[in-house]
Amino acid sequence: MVQIENEARLNVDVDLPIASEDDPFNPLFDKIIRPCLAELVGVMFFVFVGCSTLLSGSLVATALAHGLTIAILIAGFGSISGGHFNPAVTLGVTLANAIHPVIALGYFVAQIIGGILGAACSRGMMNSTIFEAGGGGLQDITTRVATPGQAIFCEMMLTAFLVLTVLMTAVDSKTKSHLAPFAIGLSITVDILIGGGLSAASMNPARAFGPALVISYAKDPWTHHYVYWVGPLLGSLFASILYRLLFASSEKRLIFK
Repeated sequence: MVQIENEARLNVDVDLPIASEDDPFNPLFDKIIRPCLAELVGVMFFVFVGCSTLLSGSLVATALAHGLTIAILIAGFGSISGGHFNPAVTLGVTLANAIHPVIALGYFVAQIIGGILGAACSRGMMNSTIFEAGGGGLQDITTRVATPGQAIFCEMMLTAFLVLTVLMTAVDSKTKSHLAPFAIGLSITVDILIGGGLSAASMNPARAFGPALVISYAKDPWTHHYVYWVGPLLGSLFASILYRLLFASSEKRLIFK
């Protein structure tokens, strides 16, 4: 009896600080801050896994780690932010008229910060000798067979494949699928298996920029860094054009409506 009375007293006396539905901060947090934080944290884990796996020296392990990680992150955060985790994907979704440009800008900033944090976390868990010997997860064409022009074209085609997969399986209302996380993750795995030895198969400026910045204390990573911006952004543009002209559902298609 005493226990019941104490519980009743707690229910009456304790006023928990729960925000009301009319709190003007709630829409701001749910629509902008929370999605941006999801993108930041998602990219942080993605880059952390990517940088750490590259130290294995195995192309297959690298491809599987990147693909599985992005599939897991999309499954977890997709309902919050859409699960872009890539400025090139955000550009494609913006051009597909599926996200407001202002929110897309917030995503872009969050993704870049997440990439830096992910690379820094990878550096933090190993000593400098191991980190530098493995290149710090840096994606560069210096040790690869492709010229800068070929690497840009490779990144463009790989990114176009990725972004078109995102648009068709996760964005378009008529073709989206519950298998989107698996399809997107698998597209990244396939891309890395195809282009890993040519351009490093970045497809993601945030994935390239974070490790470049973190390893810059030990080496110059900037000579060909532009490849990992120009190629993915051109690929995103190419995929968006294909989508809006040919493959989008009728309400989003620009021609043949």
